[in-house]
Amino acid sequence: MTRNASRPAPMASEPPSDPSPQEALQATTAEHRHMLILKVLAQEGACRVSDMARRFTLSEMTLRRDLQEMHDAGLLKRVHGGALPIGRDTAFGVRIQEGSSQKQQIGAAAVGLIQDGWSIYLDAGTTSMEVARAIMQGLKNVKQLAIVTNGINIAAELVGRTPYDIYAIGGEIYATGVSAVGPMTLAQVANFHFDLFFMGARGVDAEAGWTNTNHLETQVKHAVMERSRHVCAIVDSNKWGQRALVSVVPFGAVTHWVCDARLPQEARDAALAQGVELRIAAPEAVPGASGLVGKQKD
Repeated sequence: MTRNASRPAPMASEPPSDPSPQEALQATTAEHRHMLILKVLAQEGACRVSDMARRFTLSEMTLRRDLQEMHDAGLLKRVHGGALPIGRDTAFGVRIQEGSSQKQQIGAAAVGLIQDGWSIYLDAGTTSMEVARAIMQGLKNVKQLAIVTNGINIAAELVGRTPYDIYAIGGEIYATGVSAVGPMTLAQVANFHFDLFFMGARGVDAEAGWTNTNHLETQVKHAVMERSRHVCAIVDSNKWGQRALVSVVPFGAVTHWVCDARLPQEARDAALAQGVELRIAAPEAVPGASGLVGKQKD
């Protein structure tokens, strides 16, 4: 059974067309810019700041301000890099293109925490996919490893491409997250014990903690955390200061956080204050660097 709790935003198969001269002229006023943004959302299901800046010959700063104003007015949902129509979760195809280089760096650095003989859980999500891809590149000094995931695409990516044991958690399929959720999923998770949980999130700040957009996926996160010795957040710097709909856990409830080098100082200070071991991924981060040691690593 496929669960469409929120309908995925369709991705355009071709690059967006250039505006007509009239549209370009209209884009000079805020009112008309807002109309054009809504038109793009209605036609394409999502809009990106970089695309619209090119199409309407506007600065990205102007468009970000417009999107924030429209978000505050309840006209659209502001997401990193663009916007979605109200009532839609961010489609997987959109998320996988958001901050892709940062996610790759995080994935490469995160696998350095894995130790030989462990069982790990990969959360569903685009950053977890990069962790899986880093695992497929090989892990130094890790000969035995059990990998469990409810990410359908992650399990498919790993099968036959790594010497480690792969366990796919089943259940109802949440289409937007390409993940298994629901009672069947939770029951299967209860049969495992994990050394390390790589957890994704859609937002994080010191006050609200780690947040997510969907309560069904959040239930799975809770179940996995209860059975994990270590919980490592794999969340990029763009999520800092953002609050998604559903609370996952307080900020200090994770043991580790792997993030990219753009993470602001206030976030680093918050991690230090709350005892979260922070590992900063360098652009040249490679798999198998080191184990679960140290704080505030650069």
